[in-house]
Amino acid sequence: MSYKFSYKPYKNSDFIRSLVSTQLLMELNLSEFVKKNQIIKLSKKYSLNEYSKDLDITWIELLCMGEFDGEWNKKTFNEFISPIERKKGSKVILENNTAIAATFASAVIYENKEVGRLDFVVTHPDHRKKGLGKNICIAVINHFIEKKYKKVILQTDDWRIPAIAVYLKLGFKPVITSKELEKRWNKIMKTYFNENLFYRFNNQIYKT
Repeated sequence: MSYKFSYKPYKNSDFIRSLVSTQLLMELNLSEFVKKNQIIKLSKKYSLNEYSKDLDITWIELLCMGEFDGEWNKKTFNEFISPIERKKGSKVILENNTAIAATFASAVIYENKEVGRLDFVVTHPDHRKKGLGKNICIAVINHFIEKKYKKVILQTDDWRIPAIAVYLKLGFKPVITSKELEKRWNKIMKTYFNENLFYRFNNQIYKT
């Protein structure tokens, strides 16, 4: 199986290179997302919530489970959540007042336009494979739709295969700006995915 990726020319190429120098970059066309009519489906034991100050500690604890670079503590969290856009658009799923899935909503300049960005998508290890990551992404994407953005971007790592599967299912597409990135994406797709977006991970097969 061979995957064909198209290259994209960018006027702000230095910015793009800085984004993809280590992580993978993906983008979502919101007009295409709306056509798919993807809705949030949560079990009654879960609740979808907007950011509030009383959630800081449980959100920080969840972020510390996400294997992200850097340290999450009260100081770094408060600095990151401080922009108004993040406070208004970030979402968290709770079970018994404990954060089990969350992501931040950010606004950035991309291709010379303001777009939405999903930052630090994370699900509690004990609650994975339940669709919570997909639901939390949809919740923040809906916020970006309300803001009239045309695109959403995100960055991820080559080894986060379950997360990449979710992003592909939502309609995110790889941004390919070099041969090196094409090789990385081809390795991911050939190793873990087939044409129907089933993926293999830890010797199990999942449908995205």
